[in-house]
Amino acid sequence: MAQRIILLAIPGTWGSSLMGVVDIFSISNIIAGHVTKENAQLFEPLIYSMDGKPVVCSSGQVLSVDGSVAEIQSEDIVYMPAITMATNRQIQTALQANAPLIEWLSLKVPHFSLFITHCSGAFFLAEAGLVDDMTIATAWFLAKIFKRRYPKIDLDSEAICTESGNIMCGGATSSYQDLCLRIIERTADRHFARLVAKFLMIDNQRVSQIPYTLLADYDIDDPVVEQSEQWIRKHLDEDIRIKDVADAVAVSPRTLIRRFKKSLGESPQSLIQKLRIEKSKLLLETTHFPWSQIVSRCGYSDESSFRRLFKRHCGVSPGDYRQRFNSSEKTLGK
Repeated sequence: MAQRIILLAIPGTWGSSLMGVVDIFSISNIIAGHVTKENAQLFEPLIYSMDGKPVVCSSGQVLSVDGSVAEIQSEDIVYMPAITMATNRQIQTALQANAPLIEWLSLKVPHFSLFITHCSGAFFLAEAGLVDDMTIATAWFLAKIFKRRYPKIDLDSEAICTESGNIMCGGATSSYQDLCLRIIERTADRHFARLVAKFLMIDNQRVSQIPYTLLADYDIDDPVVEQSEQWIRKHLDEDIRIKDVADAVAVSPRTLIRRFKKSLGESPQSLIQKLRIEKSKLLLETTHFPWSQIVSRCGYSDESSFRRLFKRHCGVSPGDYRQRFNSSEKTLGK
């Protein structure tokens, strides 16, 4: 009997993280048929909304559904896709708008055989009080906000996927692919999951979000910190001291450190280091500069020290990072 996968459509959901899941499980059925030479239906993906009515996706498209959440059975695997939210204000608005969904989750999720979500879905789980004693994941660009909002919840901000109890949680947007592969592996086996990954060109070897992270623009509410960040970005190739930054924004070093801690939860030195790592990643992705030149352009003189720092922050060496992400090295005919 096919495993039912219930996809919970909610207003503002990303179409890719909903229909992409439908496609993966549907194609898995086709591949299984080729492998077994039978009409093998391993999965039955169904789209349900809270009330059984069509849902408008983030792109404005209207999505028809197969039923309502009242039809979910205890043995079903329930998947909730991500919705658009990236700032504190967007998160607060989305959570308030989906209060009935959060209440429903708090009542129903403990009784599902498996509940899956990713990215922004972690906030809904936290609001529903479902992950207080669990380790969960969220998108790398939401991790800082999540930690501030739910400091007592164990967040693995590096993980592609976490599993605690009957809850499986993925990282950033495309991690729904990793979640699907895990379900396929559970239902069939690891070999079949790898086969599906190869047919769909899904990278099933990802173990961390770190190599994919960018230093997204901070949600800064302090003009001194904002001006400091802008000044630091313009002087990354220099030997920056805290006093230099403080002088540039007309405050004392002590005041600068205090306002950084209050606004960003970190020191100016930490931000400088992150911005230099981010600049080095960009140079590795877009140029063929030797490592020594990249190190110099990022304000460092010790190549070995910066290489160790890069690997600690990115999870891979500079050479491995360049090989994976520098598209200019992967030209046609090579």
